[in-house]
Amino acid sequence: ELGRATVSEIAAALISEGLVVEVGRGISTGGKPPTLVELDPDGRFVVAVDLSIRPIGAALLNLRGRIVSSVQGKTVAPQGRDAFEEVHRLVADLIGDANAPALGIGLGVPGAVDDDGGVIESEHLGWSALPLRDQLEDVYGVPTYVAADAEVAAIAEFGRSAPSPNSSMLYLKVDDRVAVGVVAAGRLHQTGDRGGDLTHLHVADTQRLCRCGRTGCLGSLVSVAEILGSGALGISTEARRRMAADATPDFGEAARILGTAVAPIVASLDIDVVVVGGQFAEWGGVADAVSSGMRDALRWSPSVVESRLGQSAVVLGAAGQVLSGE
Repeated sequence: ELGRATVSEIAAALISEGLVVEVGRGISTGGKPPTLVELDPDGRFVVAVDLSIRPIGAALLNLRGRIVSSVQGKTVAPQGRDAFEEVHRLVADLIGDANAPALGIGLGVPGAVDDDGGVIESEHLGWSALPLRDQLEDVYGVPTYVAADAEVAAIAEFGRSAPSPNSSMLYLKVDDRVAVGVVAAGRLHQTGDRGGDLTHLHVADTQRLCRCGRTGCLGSLVSVAEILGSGALGISTEARRRMAADATPDFGEAARILGTAVAPIVASLDIDVVVVGGQFAEWGGVADAVSSGMRDALRWSPSVVESRLGQSAVVLGAAGQVLSGE
């Protein structure tokens, strides 16, 4: 048990660092009424970056996980060095605009990430063997957390969509690629060196050619760009939203194919709930169609719902990694 003087010294130090604030007086128990303090939600900020959307997006969040500002990149689909410089610009802008020190940086990358925060491969960004965490920490001097986009989104979504803390959840992120994240009993199931990527999983005998040069890949049948057509490849996420509203494409068949493809994962891991996320989830009815595809394969289906966080899932999950780690 700490003495009153020690507690006062600790509180004073935390106040001077901007981490806690005085919030009034408590009830006296026989002496001077105690001073009440609480965590200052704006005493530190987290920078979170979503590299899966077009253009890249980033946000500044406080210690309660509330987004206080956000920015977007200038290039719709940056690749290679251009993508790296875009990340730097967004991070620098947000840190420069913050009125308190940065607690850390979190990034969700569409691709495979190793345990050291390096990007093994990201077809989406044209990155390979990029030590992203080390390079950002060298520049900004704050802890940096890098993970696959579907995995951080799954962490964020679990608290909103899982029926209980002990549930198992499969998160499906479908944009240009198809990726999964699995959370069981509140813990993320690490997907290793592939980032949960199912884009090139062979699922059908079809003549539709995938960008990898093969036919029958899951991504060639269900990715948003493929469903909307070749004109969607080089446009922004928002432009795709408008394109889909004008063309009203049928996502139902793609959703059924997706449900059939992930049915073995659902069965082998005894999944309680499946959350459909990414831009794919913005069009109504996809959850029911995914469930239908699972029933075709398994004769049963767990609960299937559309993401409650939408495009914010990656940013919130990336920030959550920083908050829990620090």
